[in-house]
Amino acid sequence: MPSALRRLLVLVPLASSACDRGSEGSDEAADSVADTGTGSETSEATGCAAEVRDDEFAIGLSKSSSLIGATFVSADPAPPIKGDNTWMIDFADPQGQPLSDLTIVVTPRMPDHGHGTPISAVVSPTDVPGEYAITPVNLFMAGYWEITFDVTLAGGEQDSVMFGFCVE
Repeated sequence: MPSALRRLLVLVPLASSACDRGSEGSDEAADSVADTGTGSETSEATGCAAEVRDDEFAIGLSKSSSLIGATFVSADPAPPIKGDNTWMIDFADPQGQPLSDLTIVVTPRMPDHGHGTPISAVVSPTDVPGEYAITPVNLFMAGYWEITFDVTLAGGEQDSVMFGFCVE
């Protein structure tokens, strides 16, 4: 079989699977096969296994900025899934003291697709100082999501933190 035909037979399934994943997978796998022409790269990781921007989910996962720190206390389900998620997140100042009376806006967004989600998350303080329940965090399709927490402190200062998760 001519080598050009062999390469075409390898590229067609790869191009098809890239389309199935949406633009977050792009054509990187197909490009790597086309570049080498060997076809041996067909075992490359795809989807979430190939995602390098996402955070490794774990209870206790924390992000901080200049005014706030945000730490996962619980998640249902854990790790985040395609669909509705409920999160308990602790917000604290840089010294670790709980922050209360916060206004928090949650914005899930798929940067690769250029869209967010049609369902707004409701943020409610719990009985634990600094802890907030966020539900539903609607990640309605598979792929990489960035969830930004825009926080306004009781004194009016504003800050934000972002977590990135790939869901399947």
